[in-house]
Amino acid sequence: MGRIQKRSAGLFVILAVMIISCVCCTGKESEKKENIEDKWLQSANLEAQESPEELYKKALGEDILIVYTVSTRIAEVKDYFEADYPGLSVEVRDIRSTNLVEEVEKNYKNGGSDCDVVLCNDNSGDYKTKLLDTGIVVQYIPWDIKEHMKEGLTDGIYSFVNEAEILFYNSSKYESSPIKNIWELTDTKYSGKIYMPNPLRSFSTYAFCVSLFQHEEEMKKAYEEYYGKTYTDTQQDAVTYFFTELAKNTVFTNSSDQVVEALGNGNADFGIAVSSKLRLSDVGYKMQPVYNLNPYSGCRTSVSVSMARNSKNVNTAKLFIRYLLGERDGKGRGYLPFSTLGTWSARDDVEDANPVPIKDIDLMIPDQDYLINERENMEEFWTKLIAE
Repeated sequence: MGRIQKRSAGLFVILAVMIISCVCCTGKESEKKENIEDKWLQSANLEAQESPEELYKKALGEDILIVYTVSTRIAEVKDYFEADYPGLSVEVRDIRSTNLVEEVEKNYKNGGSDCDVVLCNDNSGDYKTKLLDTGIVVQYIPWDIKEHMKEGLTDGIYSFVNEAEILFYNSSKYESSPIKNIWELTDTKYSGKIYMPNPLRSFSTYAFCVSLFQHEEEMKKAYEEYYGKTYTDTQQDAVTYFFTELAKNTVFTNSSDQVVEALGNGNADFGIAVSSKLRLSDVGYKMQPVYNLNPYSGCRTSVSVSMARNSKNVNTAKLFIRYLLGERDGKGRGYLPFSTLGTWSARDDVEDANPVPIKDIDLMIPDQDYLINERENMEEFWTKLIAE
């Protein structure tokens, strides 16, 4: 019996040593990884006051720049950039917001650095919580451009352009918006005539839908003004009731592009889409935004720019971000693709391309913490609602 006890005690000691060794190894690996990342951050020297000429010279010794983006307009920036900086090459990977966050996160955790620059909106909180707060991406705006960014756009998340998730109407069918109150969208005459991206697949639409829940009183007041009576349902709040009724009239799509197509081919009377799609009206798409609606016609959104931690092409990334932001004087060609109808400048020295100032539009401003905290509840709510 004593021999068995001694053997058991010996096995326990061996196991304990093995566990401690594994913990130590894990700790050392984690410490090693942190040291490597710290060295990268130090070598990246994001606060350096470098000129475009200095960056270009160093960038010529680097590889192809890889850009992960939610905006197709980056393809135009790529063409301008490569023409203005001979010898440098850019590879653009156009990825949906939800997939982009997953891809950047997965690439980093696998030890890869197959990404240099990241362009993403953060209207669900995923970009902030999964990429920015974890340090998987780092923020960078050149020292001589940062001073020209509008107030608030370099606080927290660096945004380089303002947009909106907004209601559009079919301008081939209506000369002007046929509605003045958001509750009109629940009218059965619009059954199957409203198109909207699935909020679970579109960060911008998610922000619009979730933000409306923070404006219960405004929605009740709009209800009263439209129906001429007080909202009295004690079983569900007004916003829940609104979306329940709206869903009955709505065709859910995978993207704003499909919404725009439905407006263009006449299938939709109304569509909720990102405001930058308004630029397609210049090429014949019959769609116009509803700028004023009681209480809101949309939700303000922003597109952020950051650098992927462990980027192999830091100098090219810095130069590309400079270029994207329009260079020091704001006149660089890189900002041109984002100076179109449906967008508003993030710089105080570059005029808005949109004729209507963003402050004159009935837009909600998303509460980042609320979007993050309500994620689980909203996913459950919309999964059930769309399934019905």
